[in-house]
Amino acid sequence: MGLGGEIFDRVRGDDFGYRNKLRISTYWAVSGRFSSHMLQYDRRTRHEYFVRLLYRFWSDMIYVGSGGQAVATNQDPALSLGNRVAGPSLTVGGTFRLPDSPARIFAQLYGRFVQVDPAAGGILAIERPVGVNGGFYADASVGAALEEIDRWPLPNKGVRAEASVRGGFTATENRLLPIVGVNAELTAWFPLAGAWLVIGGRALFDKTWGERPFFEQEWLGGQARDELAYEQMLLGYGRTRTRGDGVIANAIELRAFTVRSRHPFWDVGLYFSAFAESAFVFDKGRAGPHLPTVGVGPVLLWQGAVTLRPWIGWGWLRDGTGEPRHPQSQVGLALSGPL
Repeated sequence: MGLGGEIFDRVRGDDFGYRNKLRISTYWAVSGRFSSHMLQYDRRTRHEYFVRLLYRFWSDMIYVGSGGQAVATNQDPALSLGNRVAGPSLTVGGTFRLPDSPARIFAQLYGRFVQVDPAAGGILAIERPVGVNGGFYADASVGAALEEIDRWPLPNKGVRAEASVRGGFTATENRLLPIVGVNAELTAWFPLAGAWLVIGGRALFDKTWGERPFFEQEWLGGQARDELAYEQMLLGYGRTRTRGDGVIANAIELRAFTVRSRHPFWDVGLYFSAFAESAFVFDKGRAGPHLPTVGVGPVLLWQGAVTLRPWIGWGWLRDGTGEPRHPQSQVGLALSGPL
Protein backbone atom coordinates (compact mmCIF):
# COMPACT_ATOMS: atom_id res chain seq x y z
CA MET A 1 0.00 0.00 0.00
CA GLY A 2 1.19 3.51 -0.67
CA LEU A 3 0.45 7.21 -0.40
CA GLY A 4 1.82 10.12 -2.33
CA GLY A 5 1.27 13.70 -3.38
CA GLU A 6 2.77 16.61 -5.26
CA ILE A 7 2.85 20.39 -5.12
CA PHE A 8 3.54 22.42 -8.25
CA ASP A 9 3.47 26.13 -9.07
CA ARG A 10 1.50 26.12 -12.33
CA VAL A 11 -1.62 24.35 -13.47
CA ARG A 12 -0.54 21.53 -15.71
CA GLY A 13 -1.56 21.81 -19.34
CA ASP A 14 -0.79 20.43 -22.76
CA ASP A 15 1.65 23.19 -23.72
CA PHE A 16 4.03 23.49 -20.78
CA GLY A 17 2.83 22.44 -17.36
CA TYR A 18 4.68 23.09 -14.11
CA ARG A 19 7.94 24.93 -13.55
CA ASN A 20 8.64 23.63 -10.06
CA LYS A 21 7.26 20.49 -8.49
CA LEU A 22 7.77 18.75 -5.17
CA ARG A 23 6.78 15.08 -4.93
CA ILE A 24 6.57 12.83 -1.91
CA SER A 25 5.55 9.20 -1.66
CA THR A 26 5.65 6.34 0.80
CA TYR A 27 5.09 2.66 0.14
CA TRP A 28 4.65 -0.12 2.70
CA ALA A 29 4.26 -3.82 2.15
CA VAL A 30 1.19 -5.17 3.96
CA SER A 31 3.49 -7.33 6.08
CA GLY A 32 5.43 -4.24 7.17
CA ARG A 33 8.70 -5.90 6.16
CA PHE A 34 9.42 -3.60 3.22
CA SER A 35 9.06 0.16 2.88
CA SER A 36 10.24 2.76 0.38
CA HIS A 37 10.02 6.54 0.89
CA MET A 38 10.79 9.22 -1.71
CA LEU A 39 11.15 12.99 -1.78
CA GLN A 40 11.84 14.59 -5.17
CA TYR A 41 12.16 18.15 -6.46
CA ASP A 42 11.79 18.85 -10.19
CA ARG A 43 12.64 22.07 -12.02
CA ARG A 44 11.48 22.59 -15.61
CA THR A 45 12.55 25.40 -17.91
CA ARG A 46 13.71 24.70 -21.44
CA HIS A 47 15.62 21.87 -19.81
CA GLU A 48 14.68 19.71 -16.82
CA TYR A 49 16.49 19.00 -13.54
CA PHE A 50 15.68 16.91 -10.49
CA VAL A 51 16.98 15.84 -7.08
CA ARG A 52 15.62 12.58 -5.60
CA LEU A 53 16.13 11.35 -2.04
CA LEU A 54 15.04 7.79 -1.33
CA TYR A 55 15.12 5.64 1.78
CA ARG A 56 14.35 1.91 1.74
CA PHE A 57 14.05 -0.60 4.56
CA TRP A 58 13.69 -4.34 4.11
CA SER A 59 13.51 -6.83 6.97
CA ASP A 60 13.45 -10.61 6.45
CA MET A 61 14.85 -9.96 2.96
CA ILE A 62 14.47 -12.92 0.65
CA TYR A 63 17.63 -13.51 -1.37
CA VAL A 64 17.50 -16.16 -4.08
CA GLY A 65 20.75 -15.68 -5.94
CA SER A 66 21.71 -13.41 -8.80
CA GLY A 67 19.74 -14.24 -11.92
CA GLY A 68 20.81 -17.18 -14.08
CA GLN A 69 19.66 -20.60 -12.88
CA ALA A 70 18.58 -19.05 -9.55
CA VAL A 71 15.47 -17.88 -11.42
CA ALA A 72 13.99 -21.36 -11.04
CA THR A 73 14.92 -21.75 -7.37
CA ASN A 74 12.37 -21.62 -4.58
CA GLN A 75 14.05 -20.43 -1.42
CA ASP A 76 13.11 -21.66 2.04
CA PRO A 77 11.42 -18.60 3.69
CA ALA A 78 13.02 -19.54 7.01
CA LEU A 79 16.44 -18.68 5.54
CA SER A 80 15.36 -15.06 5.04
CA LEU A 81 14.25 -14.42 8.61
CA GLY A 82 16.33 -11.77 10.32
CA ASN A 83 18.01 -10.39 7.18
CA ARG A 84 17.85 -6.58 7.21
CA VAL A 85 18.86 -4.19 4.44
CA ALA A 86 18.34 -0.43 4.81
CA GLY A 87 19.76 2.88 3.70
CA PRO A 88 19.35 6.14 1.77
CA SER A 89 20.14 6.99 -1.83
CA LEU A 90 20.52 10.31 -3.66
CA THR A 91 20.10 10.95 -7.38
CA VAL A 92 20.81 14.25 -9.15
CA GLY A 93 20.05 14.54 -12.85
CA GLY A 94 19.29 16.75 -15.79
CA THR A 95 17.66 16.41 -19.20
CA PHE A 96 18.75 18.78 -21.95
CA ARG A 97 16.51 19.26 -24.98
CA LEU A 98 18.05 19.77 -28.40
CA PRO A 99 16.83 22.73 -30.50
CA ASP A 100 13.99 21.88 -32.92
CA SER A 101 14.24 18.19 -32.10
CA PRO A 102 12.28 15.61 -30.06
CA ALA A 103 15.65 14.17 -28.92
CA ARG A 104 17.30 15.02 -25.62
CA ILE A 105 20.49 14.29 -23.71
CA PHE A 106 20.40 13.23 -20.05
CA ALA A 107 22.99 12.81 -17.31
CA GLN A 108 22.73 11.53 -13.73
CA LEU A 109 24.80 11.04 -10.59
CA TYR A 110 23.61 8.32 -8.23
CA GLY A 111 24.84 7.21 -4.82
CA ARG A 112 23.54 4.78 -2.21
CA PHE A 113 24.69 3.85 1.27
CA VAL A 114 23.41 0.53 2.61
CA GLN A 115 23.60 -1.15 5.99
CA VAL A 116 23.19 -4.93 5.89
CA ASP A 117 22.55 -7.16 8.89
CA PRO A 118 22.69 -10.79 7.69
CA ALA A 119 21.01 -13.21 10.07
CA ALA A 120 23.24 -15.96 11.45
CA GLY A 121 22.56 -19.14 9.49
CA GLY A 122 20.44 -17.24 6.95
CA ILE A 123 20.76 -17.24 3.17
CA LEU A 124 22.86 -14.05 3.05
CA ALA A 125 25.32 -15.43 5.60
CA ILE A 126 25.50 -18.74 3.73
CA GLU A 127 25.97 -17.43 0.17
CA ARG A 128 27.80 -14.20 1.09
CA PRO A 129 27.14 -12.22 -2.10
CA VAL A 130 29.06 -9.04 -2.87
CA GLY A 131 27.88 -6.36 -0.44
CA VAL A 132 26.81 -8.75 2.32
CA ASN A 133 28.43 -6.45 4.89
CA GLY A 134 26.92 -3.29 3.39
CA GLY A 135 28.79 -0.47 1.76
CA PHE A 136 28.54 2.46 -0.62
CA TYR A 137 27.63 2.27 -4.31
CA ALA A 138 27.86 5.16 -6.79
CA ASP A 139 27.74 5.63 -10.54
CA ALA A 140 27.43 8.28 -13.23
CA SER A 141 25.40 7.81 -16.40
CA VAL A 142 24.89 9.70 -19.64
CA GLY A 143 22.58 8.91 -22.53
CA ALA A 144 20.23 10.07 -25.26
CA ALA A 145 16.45 9.76 -25.44
CA LEU A 146 13.70 10.32 -27.99
CA GLU A 147 9.96 10.64 -27.47
CA GLU A 148 7.30 11.27 -30.12
CA ILE A 149 3.85 10.08 -29.00
CA ASP A 150 0.36 11.42 -29.54
CA ARG A 151 -0.78 11.24 -25.91
CA TRP A 152 -0.04 9.74 -22.50
CA PRO A 153 -0.52 7.37 -20.63
CA LEU A 154 -2.12 5.21 -23.38
CA PRO A 155 -0.60 6.29 -26.72
CA ASN A 156 -2.24 5.35 -29.99
CA LYS A 157 0.90 5.92 -32.04
CA GLY A 158 4.46 7.00 -31.53
CA VAL A 159 7.82 5.89 -30.20
CA ARG A 160 9.93 6.23 -27.07
CA ALA A 161 13.59 5.21 -27.09
CA GLU A 162 16.72 5.71 -25.04
CA ALA A 163 20.27 4.41 -24.69
CA SER A 164 22.86 5.13 -22.02
CA VAL A 165 26.19 4.09 -20.53
CA ARG A 166 27.20 4.20 -16.88
CA GLY A 167 30.30 3.69 -14.78
CA GLY A 168 30.87 3.56 -11.07
CA PHE A 169 32.18 1.65 -8.08
CA THR A 170 31.28 -0.16 -4.88
CA ALA A 171 33.17 0.45 -1.66
CA THR A 172 32.70 -2.55 0.62
CA GLU A 173 34.83 -4.66 2.97
CA ASN A 174 37.87 -2.38 2.42
CA ARG A 175 37.68 -3.01 -1.33
CA LEU A 176 36.91 -0.70 -4.25
CA LEU A 177 35.12 -2.60 -7.03
CA PRO A 178 34.66 -0.86 -10.42
CA ILE A 179 31.64 -1.46 -12.63
CA VAL A 180 30.44 -0.33 -16.09
CA GLY A 181 27.11 -0.88 -17.77
CA VAL A 182 24.83 -0.17 -20.73
CA ASN A 183 21.07 0.22 -21.04
CA ALA A 184 18.86 0.44 -24.14
CA GLU A 185 15.09 0.50 -24.49
CA LEU A 186 12.58 0.96 -27.32
CA THR A 187 8.79 1.20 -27.09
CA ALA A 188 6.48 1.81 -30.06
CA TRP A 189 2.72 1.95 -30.69
CA PHE A 190 0.92 1.48 -34.01
CA PRO A 191 -2.81 2.08 -34.68
CA LEU A 192 -4.40 -0.89 -36.47
CA ALA A 193 -7.85 0.72 -36.59
CA GLY A 194 -7.41 4.31 -35.47
CA ALA A 195 -7.87 4.72 -31.70
CA TRP A 196 -10.13 1.65 -31.60
CA LEU A 197 -7.37 -0.96 -31.89
CA VAL A 198 -3.69 -0.36 -31.12
CA ILE A 199 -0.70 -2.69 -30.97
CA GLY A 200 2.40 -1.83 -28.98
CA GLY A 201 5.75 -3.42 -28.26
CA ARG A 202 8.71 -2.86 -25.96
CA ALA A 203 12.27 -4.19 -25.96
CA LEU A 204 14.81 -3.80 -23.14
CA PHE A 205 18.50 -4.63 -22.74
CA ASP A 206 20.50 -3.93 -19.59
CA LYS A 207 23.99 -5.29 -18.82
CA THR A 208 26.78 -4.58 -16.35
CA TRP A 209 30.37 -5.78 -16.16
CA GLY A 210 32.18 -5.98 -12.85
CA GLU A 211 31.23 -7.00 -9.32
CA ARG A 212 27.80 -5.60 -8.50
CA PRO A 213 26.48 -5.64 -4.90
CA PHE A 214 23.36 -7.73 -4.37
CA PHE A 215 21.45 -4.75 -2.96
CA GLU A 216 21.74 -2.93 -6.31
CA GLN A 217 20.61 -5.83 -8.46
CA GLU A 218 16.89 -5.10 -8.38
CA TRP A 219 17.48 -1.81 -10.24
CA LEU A 220 17.82 -1.24 -13.96
CA GLY A 221 19.89 1.50 -15.56
CA GLY A 222 18.59 4.21 -17.86
CA GLN A 223 16.89 7.51 -17.39
CA ALA A 224 14.22 6.36 -14.91
CA ARG A 225 16.45 3.94 -12.96
CA ASP A 226 13.43 1.64 -12.84
CA GLU A 227 13.05 -0.84 -10.06
CA LEU A 228 12.83 -4.31 -11.57
CA ALA A 229 9.18 -5.45 -11.82
CA TYR A 230 7.96 -2.09 -10.52
CA GLU A 231 6.44 -0.78 -13.75
CA GLN A 232 5.44 -4.14 -15.26
CA MET A 233 8.38 -4.56 -17.66
CA LEU A 234 9.26 -7.85 -16.01
CA LEU A 235 5.91 -8.80 -14.58
CA GLY A 236 6.95 -12.40 -14.08
CA TYR A 237 10.07 -11.57 -12.08
CA GLY A 238 9.18 -10.82 -8.48
CA ARG A 239 10.63 -7.99 -6.40
CA THR A 240 12.26 -10.51 -4.06
CA ARG A 241 14.55 -11.76 -6.84
CA THR A 242 17.74 -9.95 -7.76
CA ARG A 243 18.65 -9.50 -11.41
CA GLY A 244 22.28 -10.49 -11.58
CA ASP A 245 24.31 -8.67 -14.22
CA GLY A 246 21.94 -8.44 -17.18
CA VAL A 247 18.48 -8.82 -18.63
CA ILE A 248 16.97 -9.12 -22.10
CA ALA A 249 13.21 -8.64 -22.19
CA ASN A 250 10.40 -7.79 -24.56
CA ALA A 251 6.66 -7.30 -24.34
CA ILE A 252 3.75 -6.88 -26.74
CA GLU A 253 0.21 -5.58 -26.12
CA LEU A 254 -2.99 -5.48 -28.17
CA ARG A 255 -5.36 -2.81 -26.79
CA ALA A 256 -8.96 -2.18 -27.86
CA PHE A 257 -11.03 0.91 -26.97
CA THR A 258 -14.76 0.47 -26.22
CA VAL A 259 -16.39 3.51 -24.60
CA ARG A 260 -15.73 6.72 -22.63
CA SER A 261 -18.19 8.42 -20.26
CA ARG A 262 -16.83 12.02 -20.54
CA HIS A 263 -18.49 13.00 -17.27
CA PRO A 264 -16.96 16.17 -15.68
CA PHE A 265 -15.60 14.07 -12.80
CA TRP A 266 -16.26 10.41 -13.64
CA ASP A 267 -14.54 10.71 -16.99
CA VAL A 268 -13.70 7.04 -17.51
CA GLY A 269 -12.54 5.28 -20.66
CA LEU A 270 -12.82 1.49 -20.91
CA TYR A 271 -10.26 -0.56 -22.83
CA PHE A 272 -9.44 -4.24 -23.09
CA SER A 273 -5.85 -5.44 -23.21
CA ALA A 274 -4.06 -8.68 -24.05
CA PHE A 275 -0.31 -8.84 -23.43
CA ALA A 276 2.67 -11.20 -23.50
CA GLU A 277 6.18 -10.89 -22.06
CA SER A 278 9.41 -12.78 -22.58
CA ALA A 279 12.64 -12.36 -20.63
CA PHE A 280 16.01 -13.87 -19.78
CA VAL A 281 17.91 -12.85 -16.64
CA PHE A 282 21.68 -13.36 -16.58
CA ASP A 283 24.30 -14.25 -14.00
CA LYS A 284 27.86 -13.45 -15.18
CA GLY A 285 26.71 -13.74 -18.78
CA ARG A 286 24.84 -17.03 -18.31
CA ALA A 287 21.13 -16.85 -19.11
CA GLY A 288 18.61 -18.39 -16.77
CA PRO A 289 15.38 -20.16 -17.77
CA HIS A 290 12.96 -18.41 -20.09
CA LEU A 291 10.48 -16.16 -18.23
CA PRO A 292 7.17 -16.01 -20.14
CA THR A 293 4.03 -14.24 -18.95
CA VAL A 294 0.71 -13.80 -20.79
CA GLY A 295 -2.44 -12.08 -19.58
CA VAL A 296 -5.69 -10.28 -20.39
CA GLY A 297 -7.90 -7.77 -18.63
CA PRO A 298 -9.77 -4.45 -18.79
CA VAL A 299 -8.03 -1.08 -18.51
CA LEU A 300 -9.81 1.91 -16.94
CA LEU A 301 -8.53 5.40 -17.81
CA TRP A 302 -9.82 8.07 -15.43
CA GLN A 303 -9.67 11.76 -16.38
CA GLY A 304 -7.40 10.78 -19.26
CA ALA A 305 -4.49 10.41 -16.86
CA VAL A 306 -4.88 7.63 -14.27
CA THR A 307 -4.98 3.96 -15.24
CA LEU A 308 -6.29 0.97 -13.32
CA ARG A 309 -5.70 -2.49 -14.79
CA PRO A 310 -6.99 -5.67 -13.15
CA TRP A 311 -5.83 -8.74 -15.05
CA ILE A 312 -5.58 -12.50 -15.06
CA GLY A 313 -2.74 -14.44 -16.62
CA TRP A 314 -0.24 -17.25 -16.59
CA GLY A 315 3.43 -16.86 -15.84
CA TRP A 316 6.18 -16.30 -13.28
CA LEU A 317 4.73 -13.57 -11.09
CA ARG A 318 4.73 -15.37 -7.76
CA ASP A 319 6.70 -18.16 -6.16
CA GLY A 320 5.08 -21.56 -6.06
CA THR A 321 5.72 -24.73 -4.12
CA GLY A 322 8.11 -27.48 -5.09
CA GLU A 323 11.18 -27.45 -7.29
CA PRO A 324 11.88 -26.16 -9.78
CA ARG A 325 9.86 -22.95 -9.78
CA HIS A 326 7.51 -22.86 -12.77
CA PRO A 327 4.88 -20.60 -14.40
CA GLN A 328 1.37 -20.77 -13.00
CA SER A 329 -2.00 -18.99 -13.08
CA GLN A 330 -2.09 -15.54 -11.49
CA VAL A 331 -4.28 -12.51 -10.77
CA GLY A 332 -3.03 -8.95 -10.48
CA LEU A 333 -3.93 -5.27 -10.22
CA ALA A 334 -1.70 -2.58 -11.74
CA LEU A 335 -1.75 1.20 -11.97
CA SER A 336 0.06 1.23 -15.32
CA GLY A 337 -0.17 -0.48 -18.67
CA PRO A 338 1.96 -3.51 -19.58
CA LEU A 339 4.27 -1.34 -21.72
